[in-house]
Amino acid sequence: METQKQSIKNLIFTYGSILALLSILVAVVKYVMGRHLENSAVDSILGLVLLIALVVYPILQFKKQNNGRISLSESLKIGMGVAAVAAVLSVIYFIIFANYIEPNFVDDVLNAEISKQIKANPSMSSEDLAKGMEMGRSFVLPMLYGGIIVVNLFLGFITSLITGLAIKKD
Repeated sequence: METQKQSIKNLIFTYGSILALLSILVAVVKYVMGRHLENSAVDSILGLVLLIALVVYPILQFKKQNNGRISLSESLKIGMGVAAVAAVLSVIYFIIFANYIEPNFVDDVLNAEISKQIKANPSMSSEDLAKGMEMGRSFVLPMLYGGIIVVNLFLGFITSLITGLAIKKD
């Protein structure tokens, strides 16, 4: 039982760290290419594929190490653990990125958003734009960090639930 707990912890930290490192690598490549303010379908699909693969694989590894047996709760524990470790490490990266690597990140995000708003609503007053910019400044980073955590945990839960239901063998 103790080796089983140790195995789960090792899988969680190993694959959570790998997922975070790959996600950070994608973010760094986007930054180097000057695309760090853009979101594309390809970026979203790549992130989803990485998350699914790095949640499913350790679940399958655990089942293999455990003589073909895995419970739904073990599957969920591994999947949520991997997603949580990846989320925390990714948030740490974005804190470093937004404060030290690209200190103008918040302003860049807000300016990009204002450009979209002006295109969508050309009659918007400059007062409304300034108000929106000021209000947005205090929300951008907490929303980004919270979004990373919530999305990772939600997708980790769904992926590990589906995987666990498909392969469970108590």
